[in-house]
Order: sequence, then structure tokens, then C-alpha cells
Amino acid sequence: MSALGTKKRDVFADAKQNFDLMVTEHEMTILRDDELYRHIRCRRPGTSLCGWDLITWPGHLVVTGDVESFHFAREADMFGFFEMCGNEHGINPDYWGEKIQGTAKWRTHSPELFTQLVVEHFWERRHSYEGDTAALWRAIREDVLIHAEYAVVARDALMSFQHWDRQAGTFEFSDAWEWSFLDADWHYLRSLHAIVWGIRKYRAAKAES
Repeated sequence: MSALGTKKRDVFADAKQNFDLMVTEHEMTILRDDELYRHIRCRRPGTSLCGWDLITWPGHLVVTGDVESFHFAREADMFGFFEMCGNEHGINPDYWGEKIQGTAKWRTHSPELFTQLVVEHFWERRHSYEGDTAALWRAIREDVLIHAEYAVVARDALMSFQHWDRQAGTFEFSDAWEWSFLDADWHYLRSLHAIVWGIRKYRAAKAES
């Protein structure tokens, strides 16, 4: 729980929980395994729903199917690339996102991040604010945070916000033009978990063969 009782939805945990529920009965099948040329399929036996394929060739990996499709390029062995640089969630969204080829969307406007940054800014300035902080917070809630859901409207509301107080003068978010409200897209995160899951199953199968 953060300042003033606002709570940022954990998109990372939400995507991981959804993915874990999706793959409880999934299996991995190796369709091609020719050094760095690989094709593996992950799905629940007897159905094509919620399945995906991982395809690699030197320097490239594609994930495609019933998760969001992405094409990554970096190291010769892309399985090795994804194995060596995960974070505490088992994935590394920002770094891996830099390796995406084409124009696939992997970040999106985050209402939770917008709310968090606005609240934190108010919370840090409240002690030096000489006016009525309760009235200021109410105005921020009613004129800014209520618009958090939509990117253009949210930024317009933030940049145009002005609250006048007889003692404190005008309060505004004067430096907010440089704030970024982009966060990893939920579907992108789920695709990353699909990549990691598939690679782990592939390694396990190879170790047993």
C-alpha cells in the first residue's frame, strides 16, 4: 500500500499468475532440433487452445500462437540469451523489449503508473505546501486521477491542472511533461513467460534424452 492508500496493481504478478493457470496441463513437443534451428510447440494435449510455438534460427527467436507474437534478435543462441538474463520474475521485460524486431507493441499506457507518479509527487511536496493540503488532494483526485485510464486525456488533465490557494498560490505539475507513463504490456509479459517456460521444458527434455 502506497501513500494515501493508493495501491498499484502488480502487472508482473498478474501476468505470471494468469500464465501459471493457463499451463497447468501443457506439454512441450520438439518439432525440429537442428543445432540453432529449433521449433518447439507448447500446448495442452488434445486441444489447440492456449498453445504457442517457439522458433529459432541463428540470432533470432519468434514466439507465436495464442500468446502475443514477438520476434527477438540478439545472440546466436537465443535460448541461451533468454536463460542468462532474467530478473526476480524470471523475465527481463525492458532489456528484452529492446531486442524486438519490427513494430510490435510491448509497452502501453499504465493507469496504475500514472496514479503512482501523481500521488508520489503530491506526497513529496505536501510538507512544503503552505495551503490546504486536503483541498489540494481532493482537487487532484477529482480533476486528474479520475482521468488516469486513458493516455491522452490523463496527460492533458495533468498538464492543465492548476489549483489556487490564497496562502500557497498556484499548485501545478510544472515538470510533468517529461514523465513517462508507459509500462510493460500485460500480453507482452505473458509471452515472455511462455518463452521461458518453453525453454525450460526443452532443456529438461534434452537432459532426459
